[in-house]
Amino acid sequence: MSSDSKGIPIKFWVLGFFVLLILVYVLFANTIIKAVLESKLGESYGAEVNIAEFDHSLYPTTVTLRGIGLTNATKPSHNQVLVGEANADVALMPLLSNQVVVNNLNLLDVQFDQAREHEGEVYRVPESSLSYDEIKAKAKEAVPSVDELLARNPLKTTAAVAEAKEAYATYSEGLKQDYENLPDKARIDYYKTQVAELKETNYKDPQALIQAKSSLDKLKEEMSADRALISSFTDKASNAKSALSNSVKALKEAPGEDYALLKGIIAGDEAALSQVTYFVFGDKAAEYTEYLMSAMQIVMPLLQGGDTPEEPAADMPSILVKQANVSVLWQNESISSSWQNITNTHSVFGDPTTFTIEAAGDMLKQFTSSGEFWIDESGVDASQVWELAGVNMSNIPVSGNETLNAVMKTALMATTGSMKVVDNQLSGNGKVNLQELVMEATGTSDVTSAIASALQSLSSLSMTMLLDGTIANPGFNIKSDLDNKLAQAAISQLTASQQDKLDELNTKLNTMVASEQDALSGELVDINAMLSAAQGDSGALQELLQSQLSSVVEEQKNKLFDKLKGKLGQGE
Repeated sequence: MSSDSKGIPIKFWVLGFFVLLILVYVLFANTIIKAVLESKLGESYGAEVNIAEFDHSLYPTTVTLRGIGLTNATKPSHNQVLVGEANADVALMPLLSNQVVVNNLNLLDVQFDQAREHEGEVYRVPESSLSYDEIKAKAKEAVPSVDELLARNPLKTTAAVAEAKEAYATYSEGLKQDYENLPDKARIDYYKTQVAELKETNYKDPQALIQAKSSLDKLKEEMSADRALISSFTDKASNAKSALSNSVKALKEAPGEDYALLKGIIAGDEAALSQVTYFVFGDKAAEYTEYLMSAMQIVMPLLQGGDTPEEPAADMPSILVKQANVSVLWQNESISSSWQNITNTHSVFGDPTTFTIEAAGDMLKQFTSSGEFWIDESGVDASQVWELAGVNMSNIPVSGNETLNAVMKTALMATTGSMKVVDNQLSGNGKVNLQELVMEATGTSDVTSAIASALQSLSSLSMTMLLDGTIANPGFNIKSDLDNKLAQAAISQLTASQQDKLDELNTKLNTMVASEQDALSGELVDINAMLSAAQGDSGALQELLQSQLSSVVEEQKNKLFDKLKGKLGQGE
């Protein structure tokens, strides 16, 4: 009986331990797994990943996530992708071999570019990214008129002046202050004097030689520290010289390039006119192209954080989603897509990821797209084709320029296109057709009024899209036969004194850069002088650092040998 009475507490203890484990699992498992997922996904993706809710079951093995937000690394105030709900059933056996195999995955209510409650953290900043604002800024370069260039200043000249001012502010005062902190000529002369004195001392006494060696070593430590300061300065000065030289070059070239652009437009040069359509329609066309390429926008950020994939870490499991269904919410319409073989290790499972996208509704009358991609150590290989039978567009601003305001009142947009990615390099093209087109436009100058009038006369328009760059940083351009028509309409409004206007423009362009050129040229003279002096001091210190007392010791040895030889000779 005493044996039973002792066993009961142990049984209760073991039972209580397991009950505690179960309680901890039930109460905290979802929270712990959610935190680990956010951390690991964010580490892989390169920016903060948030999961609003997480739930799972062990048998059958299923997971459900809600409110998955992937921070846009180039715009942390917004999510690049926001997934309303994701649910999946996971195969249990592959987990034992470090593989995550998802039989079915559903991604519901996927949205892009949604504002976050707070800015997300960014762990890896992309080298560059083409935003809609940048597309718009590029489009504004192309206003094809003398009046526009005179009123707004040509972008290349304006940018060159701004960059020159920034370069001057960056290097001017700071570099001069650094130069003042360098060892001066008196300091270099002091080093020379000290080294010379140490060399000229008579070292018959070994103790004196040891003390001299110690003094020289300390002196060399001081000289090395000063030379390091000079080396740091010369590096910075060389960078400044390069930056300012580039700015001076840009200041010299920009006015001529802007003048040539305007002169080419007046002469009807086709290349100079090629951006007129981009100026008017480029912003919105780029936005719609972004959605046409939404397949890559959905999955690529989930698989990798940049456009150059890395080999999975040794402790990172291979992931395979056999079948996925994705629902994208865009302007209150749903775009559904079906995916096969989504994986982060295509070389392990052997098949590319394939997808098809379909939509139909009041706005997207009929949209289909299909493609595939493969990710390995060389980068991304992908292809996609799309066809959009019609998008009803109404009251859409297409040009918000201060002197040209254009609104697409109604239009039916249809587009077809294709793209390819080979080792991350993107290429592609497409056609955009606008039918049943009604434009409303106004201009504030003779030229922009002519462009506005031409826009309002349109009932249809066909445009060609061109894609290049990479998936993370796509390049985009759009053109049409409207370029020549709009430019000629604008040119027809110019007065007979075109050459006078060009002369005036040329004068103003050169006046804009004159003061900055003078300032930078003067700064370059100062930098060259400081750089030359610093390099001379550095060379002097380097020569002093190579000084040795060994020559003195050798000289003493030779004298002793000579004396010894003399005595031996006398002895014979």
